[in-house]
Amino acid sequence: MKNGHDADTSAPPTLVAGSPIPEDAAHPKADPDFHLQARRALRESSLAVLIFLLLSWAATEGRLGWFSDTLADAQDKAYDALAKLENNFVSPLAPPPGTPQVIFVDIDEASVNTFNPGLYLFHRGLLADLVQKLSATHPRAIYIDLNLSMASQEPDLTRHGAARFPRSKGDQALYGLLTAPHDFPILLSQPALFGEPLARLGGALCWVTPEVITDSGDTVRRIPRRWQDGPYPAAEALFQAAQPGGFHCPKAQHAGEVPKNVYRTALYGEPIIFHRIPAANEAEYGWPGVSVIRAGDLLGPADLRPEAGTVVVIGRTDAGSQDLHNSTVGNVPGVELHLNALMTLLLYHHGVQAVHPLLSAGLAFLVMLLAILGAPLLSAFLTRQLERLGLKQKIGDLFEHPILWGLLYLAAFVAYRYTGRFLDFALPILSLEFSRLILSHQTNKLVRKTLKMAKVL
Repeated sequence: MKNGHDADTSAPPTLVAGSPIPEDAAHPKADPDFHLQARRALRESSLAVLIFLLLSWAATEGRLGWFSDTLADAQDKAYDALAKLENNFVSPLAPPPGTPQVIFVDIDEASVNTFNPGLYLFHRGLLADLVQKLSATHPRAIYIDLNLSMASQEPDLTRHGAARFPRSKGDQALYGLLTAPHDFPILLSQPALFGEPLARLGGALCWVTPEVITDSGDTVRRIPRRWQDGPYPAAEALFQAAQPGGFHCPKAQHAGEVPKNVYRTALYGEPIIFHRIPAANEAEYGWPGVSVIRAGDLLGPADLRPEAGTVVVIGRTDAGSQDLHNSTVGNVPGVELHLNALMTLLLYHHGVQAVHPLLSAGLAFLVMLLAILGAPLLSAFLTRQLERLGLKQKIGDLFEHPILWGLLYLAAFVAYRYTGRFLDFALPILSLEFSRLILSHQTNKLVRKTLKMAKVL
């Protein structure tokens, strides 16, 4: 028989009905590691968002010289990575109900070779036939992305050395058609028609600017917006034409002074969501709501006519047009830049304004906080899975930083794809790295890493 001192104390105590429940059993202790991780994440993300605001200010205001330019370039490259990925997919959104169809009349290589071989200018008589057929459908607007400022014939020199541009029969036919009364606006990319100012001609003619905005690397990334009393950009004018109130040509036609920082990505307009504009015979379209018709099909004997009430864009994509621009997804014809900008406005339906800096900072804080909390959990999960597969070496937080960066990139891509907003992930990554080095009192390493990242970026 065992005495009290010899009794087995390793067995758990038995609870008898009516006896009080031990305090430890009634209130189990919370995991201290989670609270420690949450406090660390809150500190890192709070400091990181302050650094993010400082870096964003430096990038947009350009007050820190080469470092500001480096940060702005990093933002642009971050955007390029998102745009190139999105360009491989079909848009997930459909135009809002009541949005008119966008018709792109493509003066492509085949149309030029069939009807206009060997000529730099597209024949004005053929263009008049196109406009006449399209006008019969009563569209919301027709935008002609061709330079019609001068007549198509060689100039004659007068006795005093002045140049006179005689008009061909095609010029006369197109001039008469464009200056005739219409119940819809005809948008031209130059302020003159065959040497005559549009302001003098009146009628349905209106000048919209085809200019695109380039920033670092002479790359088109943003939707331009109207400045003061200047002409509307082509995409913005077409966007208004697609609205119930339609587009009304402003009386003032003189461009106002553009601010000096207009080319800064964070200040000028919203990002263009790029999708490939296919050829007329391709079945899959990147943008729902866009139809492509070859100009040759409209000029042919088939009597092909688009439906009524559409927004019509006429432009050239043939090699002879020489209207290529460097965009974030490669060289793109100018008319396709306008189409992508227009469809971005129509589908995402936000104003041509940048995200407010405070809102951007708030979103960055939330995303960084979630990423800091989620990265260690996912890293630990991957480490356990590798250990189960037989990897016995100590891995530590090998996956934490790549996962953290990946989560920030994923959040930016989702925002870009489904809201049309550019949520920068380059500066948040930089801010988090700086925040961790500062909180761990690694000042020397912070300086070295700053210089190293500047070289990489």
